[in-house]
Amino acid sequence: MPPEMVGWPRHGWVRLGEGWAGCLRSPLAEAERAEVADWCRAGRPLVIARGRTGDGAGELRLGLATPDKRRIGLHVAADAVAEHWGPLPLAEAVDAAPEAWRAMLAELVRRALAVGVTPAVYGSLAWQHRTGLGYVRPDSDIDLLFAPRERWQLDGLLDLLAAAGDGTPRLDGEILLPDGAAVAWRELAGRPARLLVKGPAEVDLRDLPSVLALFDREDAA
Repeated sequence: MPPEMVGWPRHGWVRLGEGWAGCLRSPLAEAERAEVADWCRAGRPLVIARGRTGDGAGELRLGLATPDKRRIGLHVAADAVAEHWGPLPLAEAVDAAPEAWRAMLAELVRRALAVGVTPAVYGSLAWQHRTGLGYVRPDSDIDLLFAPRERWQLDGLLDLLAAAGDGTPRLDGEILLPDGAAVAWRELAGRPARLLVKGPAEVDLRDLPSVLALFDREDAA
């Protein structure tokens, strides 16, 4: 990730300023531009998406997701952004979840913190919390993001997720690797020979030992 983009992590959030349309780096269809304009006038945020190879320095890929599951992608200069935040801590979003899920999610937060990791959330629950609109359905998964730095933390999280992941709600999401890339926790828990790894602007395959070795380095802590 280029140094100037370190503060713009995937699954983070932005609110665009009034001049956002003048900062577009790829065109939007007229209907999409109008919908984004209405969205921004309402003060609603957009999510930071993975970049693309060839994007210029200081450019962002953003996503707008609607409650009816439509998606609009934006490519803008970072100058379009009025405010930005990191990924949403799960603890802040618990009250936006269906009441029947809250105790389980609060316990998940507690147990993740016990291994030194603060869980974040993205996807439908994060959108519901950020906008106040209705995204979460009875069959919705909860998409979680964890950033362990050491091997013992990773192992503790995978044990926790393996025990709780197939309940209600079902838990999906990613483990953020120490080098800034991410891997699906379910895939990592299965210990395959090779893993699909999502970088800031690319997706590739890595062998399992090289992924696990990132958590064994002395500078990973």
